[in-house]
Amino acid sequence: MNAAHKKGKRFLVGIAGGSGSGKTTFSRSVLEECRMSGIAGQIFSLDNYYRPLDHLSLIKRKAYNFDHPDALDLHLAYDHLKRLCAGETIAQPIYDFKVYTRAPETEPHAATPLIIVEGLYALRSRELLGLYDYKIFIATDIATAVLRRMQRDITERGRDVEGSKHQILSSVLPMYETHVRPTQKNAHFSIDWSGEEIPEKATEGLVRIVRDYLR
Repeated sequence: MNAAHKKGKRFLVGIAGGSGSGKTTFSRSVLEECRMSGIAGQIFSLDNYYRPLDHLSLIKRKAYNFDHPDALDLHLAYDHLKRLCAGETIAQPIYDFKVYTRAPETEPHAATPLIIVEGLYALRSRELLGLYDYKIFIATDIATAVLRRMQRDITERGRDVEGSKHQILSSVLPMYETHVRPTQKNAHFSIDWSGEEIPEKATEGLVRIVRDYLR
């Protein structure tokens, strides 16, 4: 058991950015580096907190604007994060993007010293902002982000090329400009990530901050 466990200390990082910006990849890199330093952590993805759409037909679910902030139940996410900070175990929802609604089962998540909250709107809610010890926004050029988004939609979420293209043009890009990008002002630090290589300096810097706090 490390010192953070003994003291019950938590370090919460909020990581936001547009769809395809690399939030998840960067979060995984930070998490792995921290684990190598003996710090246990987890990624708390806001993608799990999309509202259930069981009341809608499949056709209407497919047309639903998942990129609007109202699509997320951020109050539930906040409640779960508060419980993790208190050392409790939560039953986190699982979102099935192939049928566009929550799965019937949940997944248990125990508290860890490091919690990385990542999602489009990780830096939008005042409630969530009040929990973070550090906040990062990842900015990526449009071409790179669109290609990453299309690849994910097709390989992981069952969309075809035309469906992914329509969603990107009709909701992803407009919602980014209107709702996501303005949250950059809430970040302690912004990363301009346009290439494929993980920004090592940013990773090392954040890991150092986490390590210094928890030890």
